[in-house]
Amino acid sequence: MESTNTTRDAIFSRLDEVFYGSDSSSFGANTSTDRTPATAEQIAAAKRISANTSDKGYRRLIAHGNVTSYSKLSMLHDCPRLYELEVLHQNLPASIDIAAEAMQENIDFAFGHAVGAGIQTYAATGSLQAGQLACWMAWKAPYDAEKTDANGNATANKSLTWALYAVEKFGWFMANELADWEVFVLPSGKPAVELAFAVDTQNGYFHFGHIDVILRHRNTGRLAIWEGKTTGFENVKDATYGNSYQALGYSVVVDAVANLLGLADPDYEVLYIVYSSKAREFQLLPFTKNRTQRAEWLQDLLLEHAMIDKYKELGFYPKRGESCINKYNRQCEWYGSCHMRNQSLFHGIEAPVLTDIHGLESVDFSFTLAELVAAQTKERG
Repeated sequence: MESTNTTRDAIFSRLDEVFYGSDSSSFGANTSTDRTPATAEQIAAAKRISANTSDKGYRRLIAHGNVTSYSKLSMLHDCPRLYELEVLHQNLPASIDIAAEAMQENIDFAFGHAVGAGIQTYAATGSLQAGQLACWMAWKAPYDAEKTDANGNATANKSLTWALYAVEKFGWFMANELADWEVFVLPSGKPAVELAFAVDTQNGYFHFGHIDVILRHRNTGRLAIWEGKTTGFENVKDATYGNSYQALGYSVVVDAVANLLGLADPDYEVLYIVYSSKAREFQLLPFTKNRTQRAEWLQDLLLEHAMIDKYKELGFYPKRGESCINKYNRQCEWYGSCHMRNQSLFHGIEAPVLTDIHGLESVDFSFTLAELVAAQTKERG
């Protein structure tokens, strides 16, 4: 394994190549050779996008007891007791900052966010330099950290160096696989990248989410959702994301956004852009979401909220023993203590209740359930 100094020097050498105009490309075929210096505007976009991938203000909103999100509902599905404990844990003093520090120890998280920020910036600005700057700024781990096995040997090609490589690789992928698409620009002039939305479901709950990118077809003007993922698998099957609850919800919100802008369409595409750290390649998985599927998502969301209400009413969130070890073979941090009373674990802590979503700085779009339903039924009428 390379020494810390050797790894660090390689990282900054690579950044020097990008930022100071070297024409060499040490990563081989199908990588971008663009070394055009980024403009001040492109650098500003890189800073904004990289910052949005770890927005603490957004995390504080998610910590409210009557706020749901894709990640929180996934946790509810895995183990209702885990969901209850995490909602309380998020409201401990300085828990948001502690969570951010914990993320710095998770190389998978750091790699995914760095690659995501980098390729989103590259797509929005057309600048490799800006994209790799965003990647570097979004890396929430020690700069010489890398994914290793139990013996300390490097594995999975996950490090800042390989994240920068992925951004460079994306230039070729974008030119060949996404040539018909461009990043949609909002009426405000802001590229539709890392957009936060909130939905008042008008039942005492609010649902929040983050859309990676909204794309627009260069010829037809149709909108599509870009959902970026990283994986350690060499190939990803359609079934991995085909029925994803996450992307389906995003298509409902994009439908409402399009309706506001006079761009409504009965069907929306969700383009999964998946980077395999093992194969060191991007893969495009397109899915079409129709009105029926989007209406089902709204019904499902209301059922999720009703389920949480029932748990609250009973004062009982059941444990799911099959989730004590997760899919990454990691033990739940609450194992061995989840049987304890909440007051013993979180004395005096209660989750706050959000009352309104209008005017929130961390949210780009807000809708009511009635507005989402109206957007779904507009063309039928």
